[in-house]
Amino acid sequence: MTLTRRERQSQGAAAEDRFRGWLDRCHLPHVYLDQAPFTFPARLHGAIKRPDFLVGIPSIGTIAVDVKAKRVYRDAILIDAAEHRTLAAFETYFNVSVWFACFPPDEPHTCYLFLNRSLAALPVTRAKGKEVIAVLLRATRAADERRDFMAAVLGAISLR
Repeated sequence: MTLTRRERQSQGAAAEDRFRGWLDRCHLPHVYLDQAPFTFPARLHGAIKRPDFLVGIPSIGTIAVDVKAKRVYRDAILIDAAEHRTLAAFETYFNVSVWFACFPPDEPHTCYLFLNRSLAALPVTRAKGKEVIAVLLRATRAADERRDFMAAVLGAISLR
């Protein structure tokens, strides 16, 4: 199914709203990051991407989260390879871990969590003419947005 640009933007905004609501229900401090191009130095344009949110974890620190409306395709979520690279640059420049929070539009209350850095070891393939990284669902943490966000993150970083 091919979506128009407006439909993709609408799904992305809905995913961001779901994420913001999840953080609000869990009473976690967070900041939405403006995506305007002038918020980065000109020399970094194209070399770095800002995530959508900074989430404060009291007494621990901050994580960055890039929220996506992504459908599951063949038991995987496809992430643009260039986006992975530019978010990795953000992690390097700001010393903050970036997480993906992927909300499938047709799966209510489901969110797949995984670290951007976990994509570094995965192969880059092509889909519809773009370089992508297929993140298998078994490599993610499926979470229910009606539950506690911190429990989901802690479950995602478990060494088990």
